[in-house]
Amino acid sequence: NISELIQLLQLRLNQVIMPGETIIFIDEIQNSEIAMHQLRFFYEEMPDLHIIAAGSLLEIKLHKEGFSFPVGRVEYCYMFPVTFDEYLAANQEDEKRNYIQNLTFNSVIADEIHYALIKKYVEYSIVGGMPEAVQKFLDTHSFKEIDVIYESLLMGYKEDVYKYATKAKTQYIQHVISQAPIYAGQYITYDHFGGSSFKSREMKEAFEVMEKAMLIYRVNASYSTQVPLLFNFSKKPKLLFLDVGLVNYRLGIRSDILGTDDLSSVYKGQIAEQLVGQTLRSITHEHLADFAFWYRSHPGSSAEVDYLLVLDHQLIPIEVKSGKSGTLKSLLQFMSVSDLPVALRVYAGNLRIQSIVLANGKSFQLISLPFYMLHRITDLLHQFRIRSNNAAG
Repeated sequence: NISELIQLLQLRLNQVIMPGETIIFIDEIQNSEIAMHQLRFFYEEMPDLHIIAAGSLLEIKLHKEGFSFPVGRVEYCYMFPVTFDEYLAANQEDEKRNYIQNLTFNSVIADEIHYALIKKYVEYSIVGGMPEAVQKFLDTHSFKEIDVIYESLLMGYKEDVYKYATKAKTQYIQHVISQAPIYAGQYITYDHFGGSSFKSREMKEAFEVMEKAMLIYRVNASYSTQVPLLFNFSKKPKLLFLDVGLVNYRLGIRSDILGTDDLSSVYKGQIAEQLVGQTLRSITHEHLADFAFWYRSHPGSSAEVDYLLVLDHQLIPIEVKSGKSGTLKSLLQFMSVSDLPVALRVYAGNLRIQSIVLANGKSFQLISLPFYMLHRITDLLHQFRIRSNNAAG
């Protein structure tokens, strides 16, 4: 029972455990079904004692074993690669971090500051957000030195397959792990994925396992122009991999990225889409936010908006554009058939807000956000809503 367990922990660790003051951290909890069950009793018998449990591949374990925590007993928190904001914190770049944090829609970002922040963001896009890779780069300031970290991570993911898949399925999952980084930001087809001889059914099952393991994310199409976000599963999904650093390493394009100030121009814009999608995945740690891309097809023409995200019960269309301007044809088509008041462009240019009037008379606010501000999307949109309400009042 819990009281005996606490006594045992105190003796083993030679520490006093005090509810309200002590945190017990249980790592790799998926390796102990007993420990997973005990979480419920910690809550019921010692509610003031704080417990944190971490587990890799925990979603796989829960699904495979059919295990579920009692409702209201356990809060979920999802961990993602570090965001640009966290990367600056790790680099002790407090001035840059505070500057971005204090930007508002009324701020004017001097060109010199903008270019410096873009340059730092390009560095982040090469290193990526895996904590060990970030730490290695901080220690060595060498992109080459982090290769061993990337290789170790990719090999580790392949070896972990044996922990949660049958022997018959390991070849499919390992193939997905090997090939998925190459297809980040692209449409995927399950049948013969990555030039294999594997059929659609086996590949789709492998993708589903990898998505539960949070190594990949499939961005599905949607025809929605307002909430709720409805998916169109007949359209090919686009693929995101866990982290852009792993993607760049697997593709071997880091030198191309290092020499640019516009990530949208690298690898046909797919790196920029990976970065934006990766950041959108991490904007909330409380739940796994669903998002999609908007697709509309008519005879002789089609339109696509890179991302649709639901924030605070409002649909936000997000376009990832090439260069400092880039055309917005698809985004304008989307806004012409929706009643949404705001759209977002993420690009290499400076912060801007424009009032756009469409040919059909509808109008909306276009927020053009530099890449390095994307992690602030939630509070910026909240700030924008307050500003719009004050203006209306």
